[in-house]
Amino acid sequence: MSPSADSIATREELEHNPLAILPSTHNSPLVIEDIELVGNYAVRFVFSDGHSAGIYSWEYLQSLKPPSNG
Repeated sequence: MSPSADSIATREELEHNPLAILPSTHNSPLVIEDIELVGNYAVRFVFSDGHSAGIYSWEYLQSLKPPSNG
């Protein structure tokens, strides 16, 4: 759910073509290696593939939380 332009374009492509082949950068799972605070309103993740573009606001991250069951 990265807000980066590349990720948005990939999601749009998958909406139009669910059989699209996604590029693979490596064979290991993508993991978050570091988290950097951006002011007091957001964070930036550094991923194992070197990707660190995109700022994730606390509001955006909260919106990704699954609803509680009770």
